[in-house]
Amino acid sequence: MPCPDPPSHADAAGPENVETRAGEALPSDYVARLRADFEGHPGLADRLLAATVLEAPRGLRINTLRGTVDDTLAELADDDLAGDPVPWATWARVIDPAAARRITETDAWREGRVVLQSLSSMLAVIALGPKPGERILDLCAAPGGKSALIAALADGTLDLLANDRSRRRCLRMRALLDTLGVTARIRTGPGERLPARELGTFDRVLVDAPCSGEGRFRVDNPQSHATWSKKAVRRLASLQKSLLHTAIAAVRPGGVIVYSTCTLGREENEAVVARALQRFGDGPTGIELDAVPTSIPEGLPLLRAAADLDATAMRRLGPDPAGDQTLAAIEGFFLVRLRRRGGEPVV
Repeated sequence: MPCPDPPSHADAAGPENVETRAGEALPSDYVARLRADFEGHPGLADRLLAATVLEAPRGLRINTLRGTVDDTLAELADDDLAGDPVPWATWARVIDPAAARRITETDAWREGRVVLQSLSSMLAVIALGPKPGERILDLCAAPGGKSALIAALADGTLDLLANDRSRRRCLRMRALLDTLGVTARIRTGPGERLPARELGTFDRVLVDAPCSGEGRFRVDNPQSHATWSKKAVRRLASLQKSLLHTAIAAVRPGGVIVYSTCTLGREENEAVVARALQRFGDGPTGIELDAVPTSIPEGLPLLRAAADLDATAMRRLGPDPAGDQTLAAIEGFFLVRLRRRGGEPVV
């Protein structure tokens, strides 16, 4: 029997459209909350639900630590694998799912010159803005894609500490970083309990926190949403607050923190940021919101943010299956950029 064609935009016109299929397959409490969150934006919740059914394009990054963008793209083009350009990064491309499977059979892949990576996760590192010569911490680093991009944007000349609590994941991360030509120290341990000697020493800290993963829910992969529950979201939000508070302690005065998740709800995003500002916002070395680079797309609406949460410092991102390749490839994601007052500010 031939394999069925993957779902397409045309499915939405059928009696059982993709939004209905997603609504029936995903946790009912999640679907209800998603619709309530975006009820003032007609069609948005349906768009996000449809994206969990449709097969999306993939993000591809050209690794500038292993070769030039032009040379690698020319090689990929010979095999019809160069994909489409991304407006906000010359080293990023979007490729269709079939090309993503083929790319892993190329010399460019084996030699670490290309890596498949979510466009949304790339934007978190762009928001961080790493520069050569800096001391940077990736607090929840495994599997290592964001650490590798941090190193690439800093031209490989930085002091990078990649931390993760799982020894197994750290071993796999070390293998990936070696393949991609990244020099980094790897620490295995809870991010919320960083050694005292490391506190206040970093120019930039990325906290890509463990989360409920709503931005990566897939109807065809029940495991992607099998553990989701309101209780699990509350538990994760507590951990996220601890991780962000540690990141604030780890950055030096004048330094930058980016907090990100691959989930969509307010409890794991705006509420975590609001709590950090409430606890650490005062004083000459307290934290404040800091505008993200203008190259980062506007994305989805923020959710019931407090009046003092500057929207220029935050982005909620999500896929648009009916948009161009870049918009269709963006996963559900949230990011915010914070700065610690005092000292010499990083730029």
